[in-house]
Amino acid sequence: MDFIKITSASNTLIKLLRSLHSRRGRQKENAVILEGTRLVADAVKFSAKIRCYILSESFAEKNSSLLKGFPEAKTYLLPDILFRKVCETDNPQGLLAVSDIPSYNDDILAEIKRAIVLENIQDPGNAGTIIRSADAFGFGAVIFSRDSVDPYNSKVIRSTMGSLFHIPVIVSNDVYMTLEKLKGYGVKILAAHPRDAELCHKADLSGDIAVVIGNEGNGLSDRILNMADQKIMIPMKGLAESLNASVAASVLLYESMRQRDV
Repeated sequence: MDFIKITSASNTLIKLLRSLHSRRGRQKENAVILEGTRLVADAVKFSAKIRCYILSESFAEKNSSLLKGFPEAKTYLLPDILFRKVCETDNPQGLLAVSDIPSYNDDILAEIKRAIVLENIQDPGNAGTIIRSADAFGFGAVIFSRDSVDPYNSKVIRSTMGSLFHIPVIVSNDVYMTLEKLKGYGVKILAAHPRDAELCHKADLSGDIAVVIGNEGNGLSDRILNMADQKIMIPMKGLAESLNASVAASVLLYESMRQRDV
């Protein structure tokens, strides 16, 4: 395998990789860093458009054969010290890939039968777990409001455990308009709300639905609550006032799958 060796921290590739650590940089380049063998392999398996691979010297000595089944792309070799400087994890495995960020237009909304919509979700762990749960429980898309955490944040990506590449993950510039369009396609909008709502196991979650989850601290906006077709809640018997956003989302997604499988 032919490697392009880079030793200088001022190389344009190094500058590009560092820029992709920020949301602004990812948006500008329409690209994301994938870190680790499992994540890169999963992205390749699900047809991610890989721009290049980056290997540390120690990884290449023992594991370069792992790339044999991957799509061809430029492959760069970095000294271990320089490689660690472009990673966001403390103990990198030695493999990175730069991939295009998938883009979707509004036409995809007509194809979505079940979606989960996130309004102003801020915690990367919550966002990643919700993507993973949506994948596990048979939902067709995860839609982020523009003011939510970036789904291509490295912490979100790690939390998805590869599910980011299994289903469409869409960032909506106007989540309210997106919900209106889904309603126009016959999708029922269900707002997760802890009060004055139908218990989730009594509501009909078996059809074409979009479950909307709100901000971790403030919940859903009044605008979402007012436009929703129905508010739903999870029954609780203990003393906890509420559930973590990703836990609540996962319970509702599972309940939808359970109802569909009855």
